[in-house]
Order: sequence, then structure tokens, then C-alpha cells
Amino acid sequence: MTRFASPVSALIICVNEADMIGPCLESIDFCAEIIIVDSGSTDGTVECVQSYIAKGYPIRLLHNDWPGFPRQRQFSLDHATQPWCLSIDPDERVDDQLRQSIVAITQAADDKISGWYIRRRDWLKGYGYAHRWVLHNRLMRLFRRQGATMDLTARVHEAFHVPGETGTIQEGVLLHRREISVEEDLARANAYSSLKAVTLVEKGKKPGLVRLVLSPFGNFLKFYLAKRYFLCGRHGFVYSMSVMIYSFATEAKLYEASDDPA
Repeated sequence: MTRFASPVSALIICVNEADMIGPCLESIDFCAEIIIVDSGSTDGTVECVQSYIAKGYPIRLLHNDWPGFPRQRQFSLDHATQPWCLSIDPDERVDDQLRQSIVAITQAADDKISGWYIRRRDWLKGYGYAHRWVLHNRLMRLFRRQGATMDLTARVHEAFHVPGETGTIQEGVLLHRREISVEEDLARANAYSSLKAVTLVEKGKKPGLVRLVLSPFGNFLKFYLAKRYFLCGRHGFVYSMSVMIYSFATEAKLYEASDDPA
């Protein structure tokens, strides 16, 4: 498989990812273009990226002050030139099967499908990558550049939107590797739930007592049982509980915002 030959622009936004971005870049060396948007790293991320540029990687390193997740991703898309785009984070890697799938899709003449969902296999601290029988989350990550847009009103869990048909890549996964402690996970859940609640308020979403009571428990059951995180033992239980806490915090903050006269 020829390096840097597939008509794909990889889109990466980052800040202070010196310990993560190298393996990510090595896993996408089939892409003809790699757009990296840095928002002010101070840990050696830029120097790491420049070392890959020196090795011949087709990287366009750009700086853009942090405008929020959706606008930063839109900024990266605006600078892409290839027919296809692959949105990937610095702490993710394309496994060998997914690599082959992407190459085959982007070189095929079939133009019916505009976007492809990719399954992401998360790393659980103390366990490793989630059990292979877990139903991994599907994310819209591979799409045709023409017509792709980003919902700029979202503050968290942003995603690219594409016109036309979509599909799911069956072979291969994104490997999401980041060591996150329980303390860090809870802090992130607190921060993300605040962003999510603000987004819901801006969209006119009203709080509901039934949702406040049932949504957290429902999300726990969804991940622990339906998505089979129970296969990961106590680590899967902790992971599912963190989803429950995030869900509860979001609904509770939505209630709090509705009671705030400001």
C-alpha cells in the first residue's frame, strides 16, 4: 500500500498532545494530506509535528486561537483540499483493518455514499481496550468534503454532517487510547455537562422530571448491558457509571438554568 496516496485529508485539532500525536500520524500515513490545527501548544507538540514534516509527511500545520470545538473543526475542514476527509483526534489511531477499508472506499468509483460511520474502541484504564464484543460507539468520521458541514451551535459532542446516504465501516476500528483516571473522568463529565446544558438551553430545550429521573439510569443500562461493557468487569461498570453521572449532571444543570432568572 503506497504511502500518502489515498485522496484523503486527515483533519486534526490539537493543543498539548506531544505524547499522543506521533502514533496518530503514523497510523494515517496513507492520507495524501494531513491538516493539523494547533491552538497554542507549549509542550513540544509543534516540534513533534515538525519532525514528521521533516520525514516527508504531507502535513499542513496551522495555528488558530481556540474558538471552541465546532469552529475549530470547521476551520480544519475549510483548509482541506482532498475529495475525502477523515476527522481524527490526536489520541486515536487507525488500526490495520480500518486503514484497508478507508483506502478501498476512497479509491472506489461508487459515489452513492457521502459519509461513513466508524466504530471507536475505547481504552479503559486498568483494563486496556474494551472487550472486542462490546458494541463500540459509531462516529461520523469519514466523509466527502463537498457538502460537509459542522453544526456551529454545538458546544460538545460536535459532529460533521453530510448530505446524502451514509454507511458504517464494518472492518476495522479507531483505537482511542488515553489514560484517564476516575478523578479526570469526573472533572471532564462536569465540564462537558455544563457545555451540553448551555447548548440545550440555547436550543430551547426544557427540563423534565421524568428525564431527570430516568435518563441517567437508562444511559447506565444502555452502556453496561446493551453495549456489553459488563464484559470488561469492574472497569466496564465504572465506565458505565461515569456515563450515568454525565447524564444526570446535564439534566440537573438544565433544571438549574431554567430556575435562574438570568
